[in-house]
Amino acid sequence: MNVLHLERKFPGNTETFIVNQINALQNYKHSVFTVDFLNSLPTIAKVYHPGSIPFLSDKILRNNQVAYFKKQLDIIKPDVVHAHFITDACVFREVTKNLKIPKICSCYGYDVSVIPVKFKYFYKHFYKPIIEEYDLFLAMTEEMKTDLMNMGFPESKIKVHYHGIDTQKFDSARNYEMLSGELKILTIASLLEVKGHETVLRALYRIKNEAPTLKFHYDIVGGGKLLKPLTQMVSDLGLAENLTFHGYLKHNEILKSLIQHANVFVHPSVLTKQNDKEGIPGAIVEAMASGLPVIATRHGGIPFVIKNKKTGFLIEEKDDREMSQLLIKLYDYNLRKQVGEQAKIYAREFLDLHKKALDLEEIYKSLIFKNSDYVWNSRGHKCRTN
Repeated sequence: MNVLHLERKFPGNTETFIVNQINALQNYKHSVFTVDFLNSLPTIAKVYHPGSIPFLSDKILRNNQVAYFKKQLDIIKPDVVHAHFITDACVFREVTKNLKIPKICSCYGYDVSVIPVKFKYFYKHFYKPIIEEYDLFLAMTEEMKTDLMNMGFPESKIKVHYHGIDTQKFDSARNYEMLSGELKILTIASLLEVKGHETVLRALYRIKNEAPTLKFHYDIVGGGKLLKPLTQMVSDLGLAENLTFHGYLKHNEILKSLIQHANVFVHPSVLTKQNDKEGIPGAIVEAMASGLPVIATRHGGIPFVIKNKKTGFLIEEKDDREMSQLLIKLYDYNLRKQVGEQAKIYAREFLDLHKKALDLEEIYKSLIFKNSDYVWNSRGHKCRTN
């Protein structure tokens, strides 16, 4: 089976989950159409891109770009189209609109939450033909499914499917002891408003003032436009000696060491004024898979993966008081170990990339061979029924 993936920028540094989905289905032939090929992650897919990027051409394809992609279609002959983000499906519509093959679109977050607010009624003009032409939309959670239905997507065309993470990559023996009595706190998230870094900083300020004998260090991995104001906030709160900004790190030995030596993972996402809302932050699931207890917020798809006080802890958005209280409780070795181990078991059982890839494979098959003359044989190949 040949799957054609669509993504304007491939692969994005914060969108490794798309590459992972592709690489998890190694028995398939994958092609990717992209305008901006970043070539930052290894992939088994063959990537097609037209070269130079004229102004705004990653938002509206030029005629020569459309011609380039259509020419590749004649060579690839895909069995199914899989767009990543509704916005990207819109960009590539001139290429795919006449294709008489199944079309799937994965929805991940901002295309469902931010776009309708940012562009108000205008987004419907672009989304309407995609709703009509695509066969299925994959929502990460039930909440996202509801959001899509409120936007006019028919329920019959929506299926809840979370892509998962490779839990084996984060599976290692964990020592739940604190070194020198210092609680190591970790966040892996871009420095953006939706990630809620301020909640953690205010919680640590509370601990420093209300429980001054407790030792802690906070490591933040990620880059973004809020580096300067967050650095200033750290200075104003007197936390400079307790915190390290590491910037963006790939999955290398430095990041692996930070995860391995952390005691608690925090990710207090918040809904922004622009309605920016997260689906399921991959960093949370990766932390769970590594056996870390996680403190996060009742936000977006996060409650879909964290069962409060069992596989992690949930607080209300911007509740730095509750955050500080939970951090103090997690100085307890037994609590860290109990919740961390339950999180690891849950992630391995229900959030694993390879198990979710099998579900995605079934989605592909059901659409491709719906009302067709083909079936799958015992070797996973397609053949005629007569």
